[in-house]
Amino acid sequence: MIIVLYSTILYKTNIKKRRQKIRQRIIVNYRFIFLVLIVIVLAPMVFAEVLYVDSKNGNDTNSGTKDKPLRSIAQAVVFVNNSKEPGPTTIEISAGVYCFDKCIAFVNKRPYTQEKRLTIKASVLPDDVSWKPELMPIILSCEDPRKNGKLSAHTETYSFKIGISHVTIQGLKFLGNPLPNNWHGCVERIGENMDDLLVTQCMFIGDNDSMNIYSAILATGDRFIVDHCIFKNCHACTVYWDGYEGIGGKGCAMKYCIVDGAYISGVWTCQTAEDFEFHHNVITNSEYFWMRKRGDRQKYKIEKCVIVGNKYWSGYGTASGPTGQTSDEVNYAHVDIIAKGTLIFDANKMSRNYMHIVEGSVGYDLGAGLFMRLSESSDTEAK
Repeated sequence: MIIVLYSTILYKTNIKKRRQKIRQRIIVNYRFIFLVLIVIVLAPMVFAEVLYVDSKNGNDTNSGTKDKPLRSIAQAVVFVNNSKEPGPTTIEISAGVYCFDKCIAFVNKRPYTQEKRLTIKASVLPDDVSWKPELMPIILSCEDPRKNGKLSAHTETYSFKIGISHVTIQGLKFLGNPLPNNWHGCVERIGENMDDLLVTQCMFIGDNDSMNIYSAILATGDRFIVDHCIFKNCHACTVYWDGYEGIGGKGCAMKYCIVDGAYISGVWTCQTAEDFEFHHNVITNSEYFWMRKRGDRQKYKIEKCVIVGNKYWSGYGTASGPTGQTSDEVNYAHVDIIAKGTLIFDANKMSRNYMHIVEGSVGYDLGAGLFMRLSESSDTEAK
């Protein structure tokens, strides 16, 4: 009897232990599954790289976090170029002056995509309620490429050279390079199979005698988009250059931009595909409105633009400049073009709307300039 009772107690005890072990296994399994789910959900965020740059409070020995920013954009680019992780990556730049003593080149082959892209942007963007012109980070090139002090017919310097696809540059002010006889390019993207460069809400302010900008933005390849930018006293503002084997880019655009005083032209196309979008732009006080490569016969559509006060309408050119006007062999499709009138720009440097078209002036309703909200309201009213 005692033996039977002991056996029964032992049996129940073993069952209880087995049940406890099963429960523990279940708990461990649930924890494992939960951790796996967390990893799956957070995996895209693990490599969401954000690097902060502050010329006043940063230090290039820092890690680049918000509380420990880097001092120079060049050091942030070192971080980007040395990593092989997928995107997205954001370089967020505080207000200040950033002087480049050499070109900043993005050469990494990281797997960026249209959604997970490289973005180089200002900390405060124009549509933010706290934005004002002095909050734009200023990019100044002081590079001197002359060797042994010898002067040549001209030299070439660059601020950014983009060697990768899927890049956004937003909210920066470029001032060119003061070196005499120098062709300065602010943003250049030249390479094979390049795709998806967006330059938006940026200012390019040059001067032929002091702070030269020869080519504000020049790119080969597809989907080169220039949007809501202002160009003042540049030579060639946006240049859609020849691709490899003379093939022009597809899906390119220039829209909601202001060009004032271009020494060569507001826009320059070379074999660019006819799907090129050109609308809601203001081009004034320039040598040529449009420059193109001799022999190109593409017919581009110009829609809802103000084109007034330019010396010539359309011309041919090479890298060294214009070679003459186009004639009847070149045609453009015009839709809602304003070719007469007086443009009035806000000249108050303390104004939020500095260098924008004042209300009541011809062209104001286009919404051209840095502010996307103006173009959005313009589009809404048009509908």
